[in-house]
Amino acid sequence: MVIGLMGGVGSGKSTVLDYLEENYGAYIIQSDHVAKEIMTPGFKVFDKLSKAFPEVIENGKISSEKLASIVFNNKDKLDTLNSITHPGTIEEILNRIEQNNNSIIVVESALLLGSGLEYHCDELWYVYCEHNERVNRLVENRGYSVEKSEEIISNQPSDEEYNHFADEFIDNTFSVEKTREQIDMILSNKEC
Repeated sequence: MVIGLMGGVGSGKSTVLDYLEENYGAYIIQSDHVAKEIMTPGFKVFDKLSKAFPEVIENGKISSEKLASIVFNNKDKLDTLNSITHPGTIEEILNRIEQNNNSIIVVESALLLGSGLEYHCDELWYVYCEHNERVNRLVENRGYSVEKSEEIISNQPSDEEYNHFADEFIDNTFSVEKTREQIDMILSNKEC
C-alpha cells in the first residue's frame, strides 16, 4: 500500500512518519530529502542544474547558498530551477516506489497534490493540527516568529483543501499517544 501523507507545516507529519516506520516497518520517502539527493553528482538533475546555473558549482558540487541567492527575487530563475527539480524529484520518488516491495510505503511531499503523485498513491492521509497549536510548534521547535509562522501557514493549502482529498484523517492536535491510536485504528482495517 502506498500512502500519500499530507498536512501543513507544524501539523506533525514527522510524528506520523516516525511511528509508521518504527512500528509498521514502512518505507518512508520524503520529497525534501529526495530533492536534496538528486542535486548531487551522479543524478540527471545535477547535470541539468550545472548547465542552467554553472556559477553555483563549487568543488564539483552545487552550492545551495549560491543557488538560493540567484533564485531569490528572480521569478524566471526560480521557474527554471523548479522546472528541473520538481519533475526530477517526482521521477525519483516514482522510481523508489516501483523498486520497493514493503507492504507500506509512505510518500510525504509538498508536491503531493497537483503534481500527479497523488495518482500513484493508494490512499491519501491528512495530518491535521489546530492552527494555534501549529503556530506554537513552529515558534517553539523551529524558532520562527509568530508572524513568520502565520505567513508560512497562510501560503499553504487550507485544511478544507487537504481534507477534500483525504481518504483518512489524523488529528495530531493532542498527545502523541492519541495520534498513534488513530494510526493503529486506520491500519487495523487495512490489508497491508
